[in-house]
Amino acid sequence: MRAIVAVFSLSLLIMTAPASAQESPGAAAAQGRIPGPSSLTPAEIEMQKHIAKQRNQERFAKIKKDTDQLLELATQLKKSVDQASEETLSLEVVRKAEQIEKLAKQVRQKMVSD
Repeated sequence: MRAIVAVFSLSLLIMTAPASAQESPGAAAAQGRIPGPSSLTPAEIEMQKHIAKQRNQERFAKIKKDTDQLLELATQLKKSVDQASEETLSLEVVRKAEQIEKLAKQVRQKMVSD
């Protein structure tokens, strides 16, 4: 049950991540990620914006794919737990929970990086 809640929480974060991940070029320059506007031509600035936007779109696509996989794993885990008896939980259930945990950590790291 925790895994399902975690998946839905991550999905909610993904929906809000792109809006908060976007920042102005000036803010990025202040953090030292791209040279300041005075050292770049307008074409270079536009290219930097395009590259950053493309990178953000790729990152978001990877996060979306991973959360879809998280949802699938959580659904499988739920079915496995429902089929198990009170006395036994199979090794498969434990492995699936570990997969979910590992993938959730990867998704979280992707959300906060870059």
